[in-house]
Amino acid sequence: MTSQIFDVPCIKQIKEYATNALFCCPAKIRGTLNDTEIVVENFAPVDVLSELRVKNKNELLGLYKMQNENNTKSLILYRGPLVLYAGSSNESVSNVVARVTVYEISHRANCVSLRKQWLDKIRRL
Repeated sequence: MTSQIFDVPCIKQIKEYATNALFCCPAKIRGTLNDTEIVVENFAPVDVLSELRVKNKNELLGLYKMQNENNTKSLILYRGPLVLYAGSSNESVSNVVARVTVYEISHRANCVSLRKQWLDKIRRL
């Protein structure tokens, strides 16, 4: 098995990939994204992994959650696992970030049926 060689994107680049994916979201989901913040961290904190019962820090690629205290929403992407996954799957990091963005948000917005349409639109860009 040969693995793809690529530059490791910085946190700012990961955020740009996610922003580009959000730009393509279907109208039905767009309204749910008001005040959604994109946050990129290198790895999920131990307390988040524990809460989600994830044993390996490389397994959690992203998380979309509501912050109760101020009613904001955050799409949190974990750079290390995203890059590792892309390398092991021979997929570009931008594609992995787009797919994780789509899956996390469509799941929370209860619009799983729109995933294919959204991903197809991203691929056409």
